[in-house]
Amino acid sequence: MAFALSACSAPSAPSETASTASLEPGAPETVRPDADPSPTAEVAESASDLLDCDGPISEMGGLADDFGPEGAGATADAAFDNWMATTVFGVPRSGYRKLGNIGDRHVYAYESDGRAKVIVVMSPRFGEFVGDAAFTIEELRTCDPSEYGGTVDLGPHHRVWTHDETGEILIDIAGPGHCSWESARMLHVSKPDGTLGRQYLRDPFGVFVEEQFDDGLLDTYAEGVQLPADASFSGYRTADGLELWFTTDDRAAYVVTPDGVERWPRADPPRGCA
Repeated sequence: MAFALSACSAPSAPSETASTASLEPGAPETVRPDADPSPTAEVAESASDLLDCDGPISEMGGLADDFGPEGAGATADAAFDNWMATTVFGVPRSGYRKLGNIGDRHVYAYESDGRAKVIVVMSPRFGEFVGDAAFTIEELRTCDPSEYGGTVDLGPHHRVWTHDETGEILIDIAGPGHCSWESARMLHVSKPDGTLGRQYLRDPFGVFVEEQFDDGLLDTYAEGVQLPADASFSGYRTADGLELWFTTDDRAAYVVTPDGVERWPRADPPRGCA
């Protein structure tokens, strides 16, 4: 699966045609006419090597044979656009540029402050699953979403909480439909090493209780509650004005909405759906 790709340091606008790609020795190089003819490059042996993360690489993504191909198209660009519009992964939905191609493998990057935080590879490798000779996703590698920077659109199933001062983000996601948890929301707070740390659940219809997953919840979900006296604002809020508050005992998170306060119990251990 290893491939040699040179990451060009010359800036390029998102969604443009290929900027540069180093190929296997002896293969021609694809370069935009306005690209730096002698860019500073680092040879990468895998998609993960193209990332420039502050912390560990996220466990999100992998190879498409692990999570299933999606986003088919007759060309790599068409497949990438379709994948962006439909993927359930919580990655930015815009702001990508095409780094280049190695044969029929096309590489796209999302960057924050000029540093690659998401790498997507499209190819025909899994085309048989989505249509004859169709391109589809081959690989997704990403830094922790907290490194995406600013306010980003992560798709309809993901909501972003941005810290007022640092710009760091948290994400809550809709529960997976194949487990009938779509009425719930799951807020994740990562540990410093990037692994899943704390999880808080919005569960207005009690789906976790119905499936006897309430064991391990440190509190209960409720609406219209009062903020505890020791609650403090975390600094995180959503684009539509929700605020995230925590208490010293950390048994629940409190979400201040225009209609009141909701209590989201902490799940210990975090809940997952197979």
